[in-house]
Amino acid sequence: MLFQNLKRIACAVLALAGPSLLSEGAPSKPLELREVLKAAAQIDQLLEEDLKANKLQPLPIVSEDTFVRRTYLNIVGRIPTAMEASRFLDDKTPDKRTRLIEQLISSPGYNSSAFNYFADLLRLQTNEEQYGLGWHVWLRNSLASGKPWNKIVHEMLSAEGHTSKNPAVGYYLRDRGMLLDNVSNTVQVFLGHQIGCAQCHDHPFDSWTQMEYYEMAAFSGGIAYRSDEARQLVNKVAEHSRKNHPGMNRAFKSKNKSTRAKARGNLFRRITGEMRYLLRYFNRNEIVESRGQELKLPDDYQYKDAEPGEAVKPATLFGIQASDVNPEDRRRVFADWVTGDDNPYFAKVIANRLWRRTFGHGLVDPVDDWSDKLKGSHPEVLNYIEKVMKGVGYRTRDFERILYHTRLFQRQVSPVEATPGTDYYFVGPQLRRMSAEELYDSFTVLSFGNTDDNINTSLEYKWKAYQSDVDALMNLSAGKLVESSREAKDMDDQRRVYQRKNREIQIAITKAKAAGNTREEQRLKRQQRQLREDGRKKQGGMAGMSAVMNRSSRGSRAALNMRASEHPSPFRAGTMVRQFGGSDRNSPEAAHTDATIPQALTLLNGPAAAGTENRRSKIFEALAEIPNPEQRLEYLFLAFYSSRPSEAEKKDLLPLAENREDIFTLARAMLTSKRYLFVQ
Repeated sequence: MLFQNLKRIACAVLALAGPSLLSEGAPSKPLELREVLKAAAQIDQLLEEDLKANKLQPLPIVSEDTFVRRTYLNIVGRIPTAMEASRFLDDKTPDKRTRLIEQLISSPGYNSSAFNYFADLLRLQTNEEQYGLGWHVWLRNSLASGKPWNKIVHEMLSAEGHTSKNPAVGYYLRDRGMLLDNVSNTVQVFLGHQIGCAQCHDHPFDSWTQMEYYEMAAFSGGIAYRSDEARQLVNKVAEHSRKNHPGMNRAFKSKNKSTRAKARGNLFRRITGEMRYLLRYFNRNEIVESRGQELKLPDDYQYKDAEPGEAVKPATLFGIQASDVNPEDRRRVFADWVTGDDNPYFAKVIANRLWRRTFGHGLVDPVDDWSDKLKGSHPEVLNYIEKVMKGVGYRTRDFERILYHTRLFQRQVSPVEATPGTDYYFVGPQLRRMSAEELYDSFTVLSFGNTDDNINTSLEYKWKAYQSDVDALMNLSAGKLVESSREAKDMDDQRRVYQRKNREIQIAITKAKAAGNTREEQRLKRQQRQLREDGRKKQGGMAGMSAVMNRSSRGSRAALNMRASEHPSPFRAGTMVRQFGGSDRNSPEAAHTDATIPQALTLLNGPAAAGTENRRSKIFEALAEIPNPEQRLEYLFLAFYSSRPSEAEKKDLLPLAENREDIFTLARAMLTSKRYLFVQ
């Protein structure tokens, strides 16, 4: 009956649909629902025809409780609250599944889940100096605003300048000084090819040569990690110094060219030295395109097509070939080539990645090791979703909307686990465990309810403050710059003194603790706290200077009632998110769901488990207010499983709902159950 209702709704909607979105070019705004449903139905039709040809049957449509839990976890990255689950289950309207998907895909929860995914893919590290914070804020805002994927990628690949003006430079600064590694990651992430072996020699298992690798890398060969912004400030102070020192002016006006050049060089070096404390991190947060700089082959290059140390001209690996590129246009041309509709891999790679994110396995798997021989499990579906990605104008939200509205998304999970790196026929999605961020956010739901609207504004505030401070610094007079340079040196001296004193106190604390002298240990800890407080006050007195000089973005922690995406990325080692496979952001898509002993212990004894018994948690509040044991049990099932207990479950578990001690024992058991941890 359920499937027949869904089919009637889809048919009625499709009958009203206009021309296919694929025939109209990239739309300028989000798709209308009728267009989304039409594209979703086409995916199902192609998929089911392929399954039939392979003598396979698609799995049945899931029940309401499985659907609501799966939909919340997939789209917004958390379980629904008990009220959200109950509201959906009690809704009797035939189109409620469609409406739920539409509601969630446009919610702040989707923005949170999407950011977690793309931050992992791009290896974003928030606390890497100022550029990390800027890149974090820029990427989060870009995704939330619906900026198309091709535009996001193009802005990153062609970015230059100081991070305060163009935060997209974070993509290159992330791999500062590691140009060749950056090229490997770029081709892997955006074009689905692993060419890293060719960095040192011709690829042993593929057609890529070392020369081709260097030709690709040559597009970025002009990247220089230096700051034109800092040079402008030094020049301003140097000019001020020259005008105010008559003796220096004589050297600058000398008829001897060598004398003039020497005077300029000496002055610039002196001023640079004086301002080094103020400008030390400018070079580390800016890139410029150096026209005269070229990538050269390594000294141990061993092939006959070129000599070691020879300069390399840019060339593309496949698709449209770029030649005779002007030095200043190299990365713009590269960005055009990577993101262009004519590139044979860009659209299909991101489409296939998002297919795997939705259904648990790629149409082509692995998703980042393509070759011309790979056809995938459903070639016609792959060709179609590539066209869909282009048809929606690379808006990933609309593309995922289409996938969520397919019948495939509503089917039971496959009883057979797909083998990584092999084809899988999609009779249904793959069973998977919650990701680390989904677990974290679901525990947050149990403790605080729906917190999707809780935003860590300190990240954006700190970034805006940094941009404002840099802008103010650039507009200071030469005299004020000299004064600020002295302040910067004073701050650096204070920092060194603080570090020395703090180290001495910490050593004394360790000795007192080892000796069992508790009173002395506590006295030293008070002294250490006072030292830190004094340090904060001194830095607060020069807040703008501190922001410009500070090389990290720490201090923007999210509150306990905020989701994982509101925390600086990545989580520190040892935290719950990292224990459960959260990415360290050192390689693309480094997150995993492998089971470990520490994970089991965390579920049994960690803060998440304890949170269910906290008097201030939503779970405790609700159970304390519900007097009826049957209603208590129903609430627990809705909160943990998004379902209501069956008659058999009521019979077995109602005795545990009679008193507070047993009901929390049951809650902890549910928290550690496979039914809770897995997305069915």
